[in-house]
Amino acid sequence: MLPTLLTLFRIAMGPVIAGLVLWAANDLHKDPLLSGFIYASAFVLFVLAAATDWLDGWLARKLNAVTPTGAALDHAADKVLITCVLVALAYAALPLTLVAAAVLILGRDVAVAGLREAISAQGRSLPVSQLGKWKAAAEMAGVAAFLALQASVLLYAPGAVIEGLNWAARILIWIAAGLALVSGAGYFTTALKRQD
Repeated sequence: MLPTLLTLFRIAMGPVIAGLVLWAANDLHKDPLLSGFIYASAFVLFVLAAATDWLDGWLARKLNAVTPTGAALDHAADKVLITCVLVALAYAALPLTLVAAAVLILGRDVAVAGLREAISAQGRSLPVSQLGKWKAAAEMAGVAAFLALQASVLLYAPGAVIEGLNWAARILIWIAAGLALVSGAGYFTTALKRQD
């Protein structure tokens, strides 16, 4: 029960954090300091939600409560969290180069979700690859770094902190985009081989 509640928390946080990002962007010209605190709140909630990705799986194994429904919900929760927050950031704050990376990540996720559905309809499954797990970790870390960057800029953090977060966000989000493409190609290759 507890692992499922943590998964549902992660699902709920996607729209909540996206709403905070949009609120911060809307109020930016009125009160930059308030926007900074809103971004900081979004960052804290995002880190908590991302942490449940590891915690719910660990608890499910520890409590011997691993179920196919729980595994499917866990996978969907990651997608809801990342999709909601990346779309909001793409609208509100991401530079164009990172919007391109976000499009690659989200496009790949939609394509792989469609592939999984097609395979499921045939009574088969497509397990998550190790590259897919690394991609999820990179995108979570990259989005967290970008939320922290926005908060830091608006709350007048030291220049070195801002520069470090800027580079971390850019590198991690582009690593996630690269891993998205490579792991997505791997999923499609695996699916095609199984049909032969």
